[in-house]
Amino acid sequence: MPKMKLPILTIFCFCLSFAATTRAELPELGDPTLQNFSTRDEAELGQAFYHALRASLNFVDDLQIKHYIKSLGQRLVSHSDAAGKNFHFFVINAPQINAFAGPDAYIGVNSGLLVATENESQLAGVMAHEISHVSQRHIARAIDRSGNSTVASFATLLAAILVGSQDPQAGQAVLLTGLAGSQQAAINFTRSGEYEADRIGIGILTKAGIDPAGMVEFFEILQSQSRANDLEYLRTHPLNENRVSEARSRIRETRAKLPNDSDDFHFAKARIAVLTSRQPEQFIEKNMNAGDVFSLYQKAVAEIKTQRPRQAVSVLEALVKRHNHPWIKLALAEAYEDENQNEKALALLDQLATLYPGYLPVTLRYAETLTANNQSQKSISLLKHQLQFDDDAIVHQQLARAYFINGQTAAALESTGDQYLREGYIELATQQYENALNQPGLSESSQQRLHEKQAKLKEKIKQN
Repeated sequence: MPKMKLPILTIFCFCLSFAATTRAELPELGDPTLQNFSTRDEAELGQAFYHALRASLNFVDDLQIKHYIKSLGQRLVSHSDAAGKNFHFFVINAPQINAFAGPDAYIGVNSGLLVATENESQLAGVMAHEISHVSQRHIARAIDRSGNSTVASFATLLAAILVGSQDPQAGQAVLLTGLAGSQQAAINFTRSGEYEADRIGIGILTKAGIDPAGMVEFFEILQSQSRANDLEYLRTHPLNENRVSEARSRIRETRAKLPNDSDDFHFAKARIAVLTSRQPEQFIEKNMNAGDVFSLYQKAVAEIKTQRPRQAVSVLEALVKRHNHPWIKLALAEAYEDENQNEKALALLDQLATLYPGYLPVTLRYAETLTANNQSQKSISLLKHQLQFDDDAIVHQQLARAYFINGQTAAALESTGDQYLREGYIELATQQYENALNQPGLSESSQQRLHEKQAKLKEKIKQN
């Protein structure tokens, strides 16, 4: 099969298609030997898929939200058949209730899904289902089974996601028009995959110590809401009673009595509701007389968002005495900064860094605050230590800023190259390494390191 060099409308995604079908015991599809679609093809397509989404949709880039979704996803992945695979979890800023899996383990979650779920097991149920599609290579199997003839149909699915995130009715029209007739074989194929993903997803939840009943609970919530609303999730994930009964029966067979919730979930839900709202001030009024921790946290986040840091400080200083979750103190540090109480912010972040070493949201917030307060060298040391825990693009991005402010231009350019490399932009990374090499006064060891990085990337470009 020739390499797939595809523009945006020939990049596909695999949306869940909950189709009506009779209950059946499914064969273990597993990881077959694919004839026409290699893992390298899949990796290239997955990266192109993600870059297309990134260029076309609004992402939720809040570090705490991203870290929560990634941590929950990785917890589930560690109990799947794809435990060694590099998964990519991301959050789309879209109010519609939806989630989807793309090629090569790229899994997107709409902000609307997190807001709509009532406990962590419901959210985890959706994510476990998506992870199961990846672990069983349903996407790769679909491509391999039909070859390039399915690319246009899957491109229609991507277009429906892109358009539907902005205009649900238009997205539905794209989907229905593009899939008429030619997609029937793929639909028939995915029916068995959907049941398998449910079955395996329930197993993943149980092994991860999360109540699998959340999967059925969320099905029931969707069925209830669908009577009054046109839900995007139900257009791409049609539900029927057979499907719900099948999942309910499997959950009963597990006889699991496991936790179904966490504080992390409720802090994340409270936070994302404010950050993705066009009227964040509504959460101040909504929670004016609230007494529970999560509502008060949401009120404080809304006050920060609407530039009322003094009120946020008042709420959060009282809240830290009641609950020790790090997100409360992170919000308080942000409010202190907005109030120009930088010494208090730094002291609080230093305390958090001691309590939660290697916790990415704390490290990056502390590093950013240090850099903003003329302590870039300390920020650099903190970020270099963080790389032992998280070799993520965002750490290199923050490190590049600290180096630049510290007057270390070559190091800043190299870190930017490292950032681009981890984001999959190989040519841009190579150019940044070249720019670093052109800086005066570069040590011999730095030159050698940069040349080695360049050589590896140039070889990779040739192979592609």
